Amino acid sequence: MLHSSGTLFLSHYRPFSRVKQKAMSSRKSNTRRQFLKYLLGSTATTVAASWLWPTASTAQVDLEDLCLQYPENSRCENYLPGVAALDEVEMPYMAAAVLETAQAGDRLLATGLGNPAYLVIDDNAAFANYAISSVCTHLGCTVEWEPDTQEFACPCHGSRFDADGQTTRGPANRPLERVTVVVKDDDVRLIDRAPAES
Repeated sequence: MLHSSGTLFLSHYRPFSRVKQKAMSSRKSNTRRQFLKYLLGSTATTVAASWLWPTASTAQVDLEDLCLQYPENSRCENYLPGVAALDEVEMPYMAAAVLETAQAGDRLLATGLGNPAYLVIDDNAAFANYAISSVCTHLGCTVEWEPDTQEFACPCHGSRFDADGQTTRGPANRPLERVTVVVKDDDVRLIDRAPAES
């Protein structure tokens, strides 16, 4: 529209442009709101899904646990759990060779884990499913096996333990710890966990 002075009178157009600006800004804010809602919803869904469904690494079965519980499982056929039990010269104990010379009641010092442990030859002249830790439960000294008295003796403070590692004389008031022993394919293996109750 032209004004009497010949200039274009734009007052009519301003309300239209304000409406248009308002509509455009409203669309922008709706778009922003929608984006933020989408982002928040996606984040919440991702967190919920990861919490509800375990990841692939946690869903996998630990082969060591599986083979200890079910040694006849087909996945355990060629699996050797734990670490090799080593003798005094750092050679692996071979079950058949040891059992040829060992007698019931023997305790054989084995390394391989962090701390040495004594392998137990049971009454049937076979390896027991556990070994007895050589670490005294009083202050952590290394106990020694005395075959004459059939006891473990702590040289530091005089604690004594029977052939099964139970305390017979203090100052130690807890038995020696046990670790799991597995014999498979003539290999003697140590596993750093308490043996299953039999």
